[in-house]
Amino acid sequence: MNRRTILTACITFVIGIMAGVLVMLNDNAYGAINQALNGSTSNAVGKATSNLNGPGNVLEIRNLPWAYTQEDLANAVSELHVEVLTARIAVDRETGRSLGYGFVEVPLEKVQNVIKALNGADLGGRSIIVKVATPRERQRK
Repeated sequence: MNRRTILTACITFVIGIMAGVLVMLNDNAYGAINQALNGSTSNAVGKATSNLNGPGNVLEIRNLPWAYTQEDLANAVSELHVEVLTARIAVDRETGRSLGYGFVEVPLEKVQNVIKALNGADLGGRSIIVKVATPRERQRK
């Protein structure tokens, strides 16, 4: 092998490494943007962790229509004349599609009112389930 062949091989190797690093950085940036938009630290199925830390004022709402957005969820609760502090739809990390449930943070004194008014109610043709969210234990990898 001559010097030119060795130099070309080294440059190709370095370019390949740099391209791999850029792909990893881009994937992490995409994930970070999704996490910021969805208000969570992880959107993996079964590992969604909320940044909501109120004592018992976060409601879990299940059986939501697949097309429901965070705004739709917030509007459904605010129609009860309850202040919505935050609303989040859980989404699949890879596809970005709704998982059919979400979380709404409301003032503590309004939690039972929202549960009574919405639990079993028809939302977009589906009977929803509303309950106080319970913190999930962190799963170790």
